[in-house]
Amino acid sequence: MSRVKKAAAVVLVGLSVSAAGLAGVWAEKGVRGPAPGLTVSGGGARAQDWTRGFGAMYEELLANLIMPNKFFSTRHAQPGPAWPDDVYLWDTAFVAEVWRLWDVDTAQEITRAVLDHAKRGRLQHAVGADEYYQDTQPPVMAWAVRRLYLAGHDRAYLAYAYPILKDYNRWLYDNRRLSGGLFFWVHPYESGMDNSPRFANQNVSRTADMKNLAAIDLSSYMALQNAALAAMARELAMPRDEELFTARAEELKKLINDNLWDEADGLYYDRDVKAGKLIRVKSVASLLPLFCAVPDAARAKRLRGHIMDPAEFNTPLPLPSVARNDPAFGKDMWRGPVWINTAYMIVLGLEEYGYRDEAADIAFRIVDNVYRNYRLTGEFYEYYDPDHDGVSELGRKNSLYKILTHNDKPKPHFVGWDGLVNNLVIERLMGCPAGGGPCAPNFPPAAGAMAFELGLPGRTEKIRLEIR
Repeated sequence: MSRVKKAAAVVLVGLSVSAAGLAGVWAEKGVRGPAPGLTVSGGGARAQDWTRGFGAMYEELLANLIMPNKFFSTRHAQPGPAWPDDVYLWDTAFVAEVWRLWDVDTAQEITRAVLDHAKRGRLQHAVGADEYYQDTQPPVMAWAVRRLYLAGHDRAYLAYAYPILKDYNRWLYDNRRLSGGLFFWVHPYESGMDNSPRFANQNVSRTADMKNLAAIDLSSYMALQNAALAAMARELAMPRDEELFTARAEELKKLINDNLWDEADGLYYDRDVKAGKLIRVKSVASLLPLFCAVPDAARAKRLRGHIMDPAEFNTPLPLPSVARNDPAFGKDMWRGPVWINTAYMIVLGLEEYGYRDEAADIAFRIVDNVYRNYRLTGEFYEYYDPDHDGVSELGRKNSLYKILTHNDKPKPHFVGWDGLVNNLVIERLMGCPAGGGPCAPNFPPAAGAMAFELGLPGRTEKIRLEIR
């Protein structure tokens, strides 16, 4: 149970009976019980920030859970009140990941708002009454569905989702695959990284030749999707499907390592297949193969070096969307600010490759910054400044129109994926697995003399940890 790390030790010191119940405000929205609860002491104001921020995150998560209506037959999740009418693909996958640690049934149900509305195989960028989107979004839903299955072992849910996700995989292979085997986005908006300097200017009025750009993030996501589908097929006793998707995952990993890796820089990049050259922008997309199990150990070690370099991605709030020392770095959306969903994926990737100390350090500082910003601003935001508290220096594809209409800052009340910081506390720092079992704490020395008392749904006791 103990893990000694240079200046800090983590010790499980006691258990106490919780007062958990199924009643309360959660029942009004069909949630089975109260949210996870955290009380932090020691560490001065930081302890109060963590206690308050952790609880407020679940309040926002519940507020963004929408009941069935004339368009959606299920409960569904909006990223925040700025998006009242649509449900987004990758937002929903990450929101389900947050709900997974509170109520797996709710998590499964909100994914149906995306899965039920597939169009001829395509999972839509956004689902809504207007249906004005004709593209898709990052294909992380298979990853999310598999994690929900592992948390709840609901075979009926897996059997429902699998054929939809399999058909989506076919659609992506038919519509987003380059002749050489890698994958492309049709527009920057489809990538989720709207104005990334990888392929767009600040306000996305100019874009690259997207259909000739082998995208490192989409190609990596497809390797991840194939691996998730292979695991689902194994659970559903479909050996031929398992073999197919395993082979596809391995084929893509080789293609990515052969074509999108730059040995001199030690990073992955997009490739302009028409011009035959790599697009050397050091963005967070260059690190996402770590999350998708693409690199070998040697490549992963080099990615780790970039992640931990203060001149690049190890900013005060870690993992900016563009490396701090890249000429394209700025403070507008995907040109430098930190997005919690991509940061979360990279923390998981670090752990999978055995970099637990690094994952603990990065996770702790992400959580600490988001909770402190909540105290200072009273808001959870769509994205964050990697260098400073608050959002005064941040932009949102700025134009005079956006400035005049006060639409030039990150959106508030955002738990589309900000709630993932609570997952980092529960699973990565406290080390408590969903569904029970012993905890394996992993705190960095920066945790100081903090003490944590955590209550989780499905457990009859609270877990108390002290950092010494």
